[in-house]
Amino acid sequence: MLTREENERLTRIGPGTPMGEVFRRYWIPALLSEELPDADGAPVRVRLLGEDLIAFRDSEGKVGLLAEACPHRGTSLALALNADCGLRCIFHGYKFDVNGTCVDTPTEPEGSRFAQKIRADAYPVREAAGMIWAYLGPTDLRPNFPEFEWFGLPASHQHAYKVFEECNYAQAVEGAIDSAHAGVLHRRSTWDAPPSQAFEEDLSPKLEVEYTQYGMRYGALRNVDAGQASQARITAVVLPCFTFIPPFITGPKIERRLVNAYVPRDDTSTWNFQVLFSREASFDDAHRRVEGGLQLDADYKKLRNLANNYEQDRSAMKSSNFSGITGILVQDHAVSETQGSICDRTREHLGTSDIAVIAWRRLMLRTSKQLAETGEQPPGVHTEIPFGDICSATIEVPPDTTWREVEPLAPALAR
Repeated sequence: MLTREENERLTRIGPGTPMGEVFRRYWIPALLSEELPDADGAPVRVRLLGEDLIAFRDSEGKVGLLAEACPHRGTSLALALNADCGLRCIFHGYKFDVNGTCVDTPTEPEGSRFAQKIRADAYPVREAAGMIWAYLGPTDLRPNFPEFEWFGLPASHQHAYKVFEECNYAQAVEGAIDSAHAGVLHRRSTWDAPPSQAFEEDLSPKLEVEYTQYGMRYGALRNVDAGQASQARITAVVLPCFTFIPPFITGPKIERRLVNAYVPRDDTSTWNFQVLFSREASFDDAHRRVEGGLQLDADYKKLRNLANNYEQDRSAMKSSNFSGITGILVQDHAVSETQGSICDRTREHLGTSDIAVIAWRRLMLRTSKQLAETGEQPPGVHTEIPFGDICSATIEVPPDTTWREVEPLAPALAR
């Protein structure tokens, strides 16, 4: 368990907080490209790291990310006119471009230089792989943009999603890196039915963690062949909030890879961005929407949610679906959201299945402390890392062999 002070440090991400400063050293997803479909379209409100922002696409297709409050008198720029390469506030007509530069102050006298004294807070953005990424940290410490593997794939080989999660980012990450839950929560049969998947055969995997230049990764080893071989599901955890989920070893989904980004919206809610991609082939994402339970409203909120108890079917729990909840993502969100908006980790009782979670907490707390006290930059920041080489894996491990021998870490990623 954590102390109350450690839990506060881990979970609070607003401006000026130790963990908030860690997040502000990285490029993070801010919204989907589909939310800004048209040049000169309506601005979109974006709440990110406890800040209220506005995203818009200008007349030339460039994306801007500004503080929502107009720097003149604080009126929301969500109401602004988006035209002629800038947002014009409806209160006094002040206009700001994608860089936050004030380009017009029509209510000031002719010849006034007031526009040069006022600007909107603006953050750098990059558009890649169906998402708009933002950097909210110090300008002089902006890191290189992480060129992840799926960035180079054609649009037909990747799909990006965004889902509102009603809890702090940390418990969302912890759910994703908890390999032991897969054979229980995601069980596709009743509790007493014979195992149908490898991770249902051994419910207490042995976890082995190693730290890397980008964060950490771990192997979850399960006995699946009467002692003749083990299965290792290797999960990569890229700071500040990315989890690379291992693929299935056999079956039609072997080519598909899944990456989550649990981006703090504020202290008590999270944007769960998901990227599903395939190196080898194009695919239709309709199956994933059904499989994951990605039935959402216009605000990217789940239709099966905390308010309606995730439409849990208790009869199905005894006949066909152990959790009684439809959709892998909905199942994951249910166990995280019902821990409370911010989980009280002082009341936990952790076991051997929680080794990866413990290691991640130590990494995040150590990282935030070093940044705050010595200025040491977090893992992966201002380090030449081949982000395109980071991946997850599900592998067979022969007897008397380690998973690291079968799936060695690229030398450039070792720590």
